[in-house]
Amino acid sequence: MHIQPLFAVTDLEELHQLMRDYPLATTVVTRAGGLEVNLLPLDLSAKGPCGTLSGHVARSHSLWVEGCKECEITVIFQSPNAYISPRWYVNGQFTRRNAPSWNYVAVQACGTLRFVEGAEWMTAHLSTLTAAQEEKRPQPWSTADASPEFRAQMANRLVGFEIEIRDLVGKKFLSQQRTEADRSSLVSNLMLDPSPGSRAIASLIKP
Repeated sequence: MHIQPLFAVTDLEELHQLMRDYPLATTVVTRAGGLEVNLLPLDLSAKGPCGTLSGHVARSHSLWVEGCKECEITVIFQSPNAYISPRWYVNGQFTRRNAPSWNYVAVQACGTLRFVEGAEWMTAHLSTLTAAQEEKRPQPWSTADASPEFRAQMANRLVGFEIEIRDLVGKKFLSQQRTEADRSSLVSNLMLDPSPGSRAIASLIKP
């Protein structure tokens, strides 16, 4: 991922927080026939220097069936994103030296994918992954709410994997290169914009 110094995110906790906030990640594995790209929900633990990701796929999934038992993988986490109209830049209205832009935050993790088999591991993984998403709900659902028979069936139908992160980089493109007046204008306009990610991006911009 191309990252200019102004937009680089280097704080490990900040990187980890974005990964936890947006756990549905794009995973990229290189095969002899090309790339395999999947969207997979991943859980992050603090194990290892940069953290460790864990996930799961069905035993019928190509990632497992086609023999990727241990391979290099790139994982991309991305926040909501929003188009930035040139009309929103205060200074640009005077100079007319403006162009459309896009604001977003992204994290890229690289490591080795290793599969993990075993019902005990899978049961613990699914419980942790679910709890992370349910914890803020008024009546959180737990895997313990499912019948023991169903939990056992699911654990047998799935295979788990872990990725110990070797390289971790982040990019925060939130108009940092603009003036305070420009960023304040962006926040105001994004809060009124109907696009799905606009409000989320507005909350990330620092005027």
